[in-house]
Amino acid sequence: METFYPDYYSEFICTADNCPLTCCQEWKIYVDDITKEKWKTLTPPESAGGHKKNLNSFTEKKEGQRVIRLTDDHRCPFLTKNLLCSLVLTYNADILSETCTTFPREYHDFSDHREASLMPCCPAVIDLWQQKKHLTFPKVSSVSLNPAFLLREKITALMQGDSIRLPDPSLPLMQSFYILQELYRKEEKGQSLTDAVIEDCFTPSTLSELQNAIYDLPVSVTDTIWECNELLQDLAVNYLEEGLYEEYLEPLITQAEQLSEMAEDLLLSKWNAFCLQLEAFYPLLRSFLANEMYSDLLAPDDTSTEHMLVRLQWTAIQYAAIRQALFLTYLPENAGTLSYESVRQALVILTRMTGYEEEDIYEYLENSFESLLWDFGYLAFIMGSSL
Repeated sequence: METFYPDYYSEFICTADNCPLTCCQEWKIYVDDITKEKWKTLTPPESAGGHKKNLNSFTEKKEGQRVIRLTDDHRCPFLTKNLLCSLVLTYNADILSETCTTFPREYHDFSDHREASLMPCCPAVIDLWQQKKHLTFPKVSSVSLNPAFLLREKITALMQGDSIRLPDPSLPLMQSFYILQELYRKEEKGQSLTDAVIEDCFTPSTLSELQNAIYDLPVSVTDTIWECNELLQDLAVNYLEEGLYEEYLEPLITQAEQLSEMAEDLLLSKWNAFCLQLEAFYPLLRSFLANEMYSDLLAPDDTSTEHMLVRLQWTAIQYAAIRQALFLTYLPENAGTLSYESVRQALVILTRMTGYEEEDIYEYLENSFESLLWDFGYLAFIMGSSL
């Protein structure tokens, strides 16, 4: 089976003890069955507490899966003070679970090919995208008879735009959502998804008309800020209750709660200044969105337009939450400028927080909104207008 890789894939190198946001802290580290068997007979490294019987003594069952039990400060017990893995130091990398060995690599096995990508919840991946400015993804449509791959290819390219002009990342999200909605409606009426139908949706004239219509939408920026504030707070509440990402989230949520005290004209002034700062990171944000489209828009067991709409909605929630977090980071008077480190931190932590399983995404959308699939108006509402 042929494996397809984005151009950046082979350039990834783990920064290990130089990582500013280690993957060995504040999230679940799954232990697969093969690793569990290996760990039955292996004694723990001294730094992890050698008094325990074996490595499996450091695991527990959570939500039906075996994971490493984190310490009281939510760190992997095998993480040393200098941010290295005591398992690797004591044994070798072969002893690690599949999760630790694979991360941040991601693989999807379709019927006729395999796709590889890297996940944005690793700071080294964000650094890689920042350096490259523009990512190139393989043309899987050349080997697949399923027109959904051509549709994903078009949307992924739209997210990145061209190298001459890169408008706000909200624009390609809204254009793609509108196109997917139209295709979904056509399929509901019995029209088949074909390459010709897809190509017609992405002609320069069609995209230009969509862009002009989006620019003409009446949008209340303050309403967008309030709604994105609610989205971010909703995503953060469970993590704060569990004591996760407190150092990052607590100042943000405090700032979010204080927004109501700010006069509307001052809020708009701050937002406009923030958007000017954010422009410097449009290439990075669009690379992030393009990668999300390539890696998540299609699932091996679901290439329907409905699934694409659901995944695009989830990516829109991620983007809205990331942008809101950056706005709240920017707001304090001493901020002045938006740093790359702040953008990287927001991308990594928010994508870790929203790295839901497929069924959990559907459950969240169904419980949080009137219907699983949004009206276009709601997407435009949370995207707002910094265009």
